Formats: sequence, C-alpha cells, structure tokens
Amino acid sequence: MSELDLKSGFIRVTEHGKLLEATLDRADKLNALTLEMYRDLSRVVDHFQARDDLTALLIDGEGRSFTAGNDLKDFRNADPKTRENGKLSPAMDFVFRLRALDKPVIMAVHGNATGIGTTMLLHCDLVIAAENTRFYTAFINLGLVPEAGSSFLLQTLVGRQNANRLLLAGDTLSAEEAERMGLVAYRVADDQLREKALELGQTLAAKPPQAIAYTKQLMRLHDDAVKAQIEAESKRFAERMFSDEVRAIFDKFLNKK
Repeated sequence: MSELDLKSGFIRVTEHGKLLEATLDRADKLNALTLEMYRDLSRVVDHFQARDDLTALLIDGEGRSFTAGNDLKDFRNADPKTRENGKLSPAMDFVFRLRALDKPVIMAVHGNATGIGTTMLLHCDLVIAAENTRFYTAFINLGLVPEAGSSFLLQTLVGRQNANRLLLAGDTLSAEEAERMGLVAYRVADDQLREKALELGQTLAAKPPQAIAYTKQLMRLHDDAVKAQIEAESKRFAERMFSDEVRAIFDKFLNKK
C-alpha cells in the first residue's frame, strides 16, 4: 500500500470506506491553488490509483468556495525557466493524471469555481453543484488563454456559443445555467452538497470496478486530441503569462487586493 505524504498543508484527505475524499483546505484564500497544492493533488491521484481498496474519488472544497483558481502570486512570481521547452505546469500535470484514472471521480463545487476551478471539472466523471455556485474562467480578463483542454472540450460539451461566453466574453454562469448546458450533472441545495456528494461517491464506489474501468476507457474519446490541445494551450499560456502586458495586469490586481 502506497504512503500518502502531502506537502502543502492545504489538502485534507478522508477515507469513507472505499471512497476517498480530497478537500481543498485553504478557506481563508477561497482555496486559491498554489503549485504545491497541485503537486499534492497529483500525489492524491497517484495514491488513489495505487490503492485497490479505494474505488471512487471525491474532490471538494472547505469554506465559502470550491476554489478561486490559481493563486495569482504564484503566477506573478513564476520563473520562466520552469516552462521552457513546453514543460507542463504542476496544474496540467495534475489534469493529465486525473484524465488517466480508470476509477470514477466526482467533484462537488460551491461558491466560486474560478479558472481551473471550472476547467478541471471537464476531467472528472460527475459534477455536483450547490445552488450558490458561480462558474467563471477568468482567463480573458487576465490577458491569458484557456487551459486544461478547455478550448477543445467546452465546445464539445456546451456548444461553441456557450464556450465563448466563458472563454471570450468572460461571463459568469449560475449553477442553473451550468446544469442546463451539461457542465453539471446534479444541482442541490447549498446545505445538502456534502451529504449528497458523499452519497453519490458511495454509490459509485460500490459499482463493479472492472466494469467502471472499461466504461471509462470506452468513453475516453479524442484523448490524443485533448492531450495535444492541453500542450498547445500550455505553450500559449506560458507565453502570455510571462509577457509584460499580463505581468502588469497581475500587478494591478494584486496591488488592488
């Protein structure tokens, strides 16, 4: 059995029988994700994959929001050398690991689901959202481009016009709109989110594991195209992130805060 050694101090893991719950636990920062939190999430995925006694994964968030997206201080302080030669960020490394899982993944979202808080949902199997959830990708307003394959996957999932609402217009979607578009599978009352998410997780954890694995493999359509798109996005994202224009936007936003 693999040991789980988390480093960030902001990812909390709980076992519920065959269900593993990973909770973003940086509530005072609306669960904004740091580089080490992404690395911890990858560690959780690897641990989950290695454990035959764990058959479903639930990812959720503590406090008022699921996540406010990437910590902008990490973006502002990033070293360009870390993204040379098309190297993937820890965030996209986590996404690749998530996509490769043959076990079911549920994400339970509430409050802010910003940036990767929306795009990571494209790589899980079922999304359950509280009524108060707001989905916002944020990239265009920061001078950035889509990531996590969202420029490909959102069009296929919610249609080109709705994808452009998120990626070009920078609209914020309500939980009701997200459910209607197909970004969300279940919408529940705010105070019922964790209870319903755990119920859903236990239900999936009890399904025949090999049938789940084969089903996920069969549904993994366009996987090479998605991976290629993530790599292409990552190159453009790094190019934009280290540009003078975007650095100025980061500075303005951080100074305002």
